[in-house]
Amino acid sequence: MFTLYTTPLSANGRKPLALIHQLGLAPEIRLVNVYRGEGRAPAFLAINPLGKVPALVDGAFTLWESNAILCYIAETYGSFRLSSLEPKARADILRWLFWESSHWQPALSALLAPCVGHRLLPDTVPAPASPPDWQNAQLKPLLALLDAQLADRAFLTGRELTIADFSVAGMTTYFHHAKFPSSAWPNLATWLARIESLDAWQASAAPLWTR
Repeated sequence: MFTLYTTPLSANGRKPLALIHQLGLAPEIRLVNVYRGEGRAPAFLAINPLGKVPALVDGAFTLWESNAILCYIAETYGSFRLSSLEPKARADILRWLFWESSHWQPALSALLAPCVGHRLLPDTVPAPASPPDWQNAQLKPLLALLDAQLADRAFLTGRELTIADFSVAGMTTYFHHAKFPSSAWPNLATWLARIESLDAWQASAAPLWTR
């Protein structure tokens, strides 16, 4: 079994934690609090030279980037559960993983950095002068896209939960703290409630971000 270096404090770090709970796996978990500088330790930099979580070590194989780790775990240790052996279905799942990393996460990171940073490091990061602007021009089209995608389906790619849902849900870790306006995006809010009801999602939660 592999070793996972991560922290549930991190949206990216939470993704593979939720997945291993959903799949019933029991890898070795090594917590790395990157917000306290632990990611810069030489031993960890030898695993991920970027100093970020999550990272995975499986024998001689080392992997970083959270969405790549989701794919590897689901396909190697989950027998393609939450992924797919069917090319079109797998491509659809991958589409959302790429979208998450190239559009969703960058937009939310920029929006939420002040309030998330202050919550994580209140002694060094000042409190934000104003709450997040959920009508932000960069983010609003992404919220609208997700809300439309979820209008007629339980999960992002259809009726079944996949790693696409865990990938996109990662950044929602911060939504309660950042006072996400659920009423403005009802289909997205319904999906998020469905994700939050999962035992695996609850098991991967950090108390800092819970209600």
